Amino acid sequence: MESGGNSLPSGSDGVKRKVSYFYDPEVGNYYYGQGHPMKPHRIRMTHALLAHYGLLQHMQVLKPTAAKDRDLCKFHADDYVAFLRGITPETQQDQLRQLKRFNVGEDCPVFDGLYSFCQTYAGGSVGGALKLNHGACDVAINWAGGLHHAKKCEASGFCYVNDIVLAILELLKIHEVSLINSPHYLIDAWLFSF
Repeated sequence: MESGGNSLPSGSDGVKRKVSYFYDPEVGNYYYGQGHPMKPHRIRMTHALLAHYGLLQHMQVLKPTAAKDRDLCKFHADDYVAFLRGITPETQQDQLRQLKRFNVGEDCPVFDGLYSFCQTYAGGSVGGALKLNHGACDVAINWAGGLHHAKKCEASGFCYVNDIVLAILELLKIHEVSLINSPHYLIDAWLFSF
């Protein structure tokens, strides 16, 4: 899926920044349900705007590698990740106790492809952090990410997996001491400048 160049035009400081943009065209197909305010199809709309305005040619466009269980378990509890992997709309009635335990329900509903969605958005954020750590880019963008409300053992605020924590854990492998002074950026749902 790689396309385009990989730098933005010079900013006010005159320096071109290498940009890695993580996007999976399938991410817009996930659906939280009728009336739910979280709408992953907006990510597809954002991508279409970037394409329309010719911005993709200034970025390295990458399809995120799906985060694996071991990646998610760097922050989340094993039993919670196993629950997310196994729950489906068809099986949720058999797991009412687990749904309550892991706070999955109204705000954080069970929908088709839930675990795959989590793997995709977390994979984009961790992939961005890896690119930053290896100096392969100055800016990493993952519009599907930024789902920071998820807790170690439960979903919260439309968020199932806390990709921000997972990305920060990856960044800390290289930037343990001076993360605040690093010139890199990680963009999820908003801009993080380090």
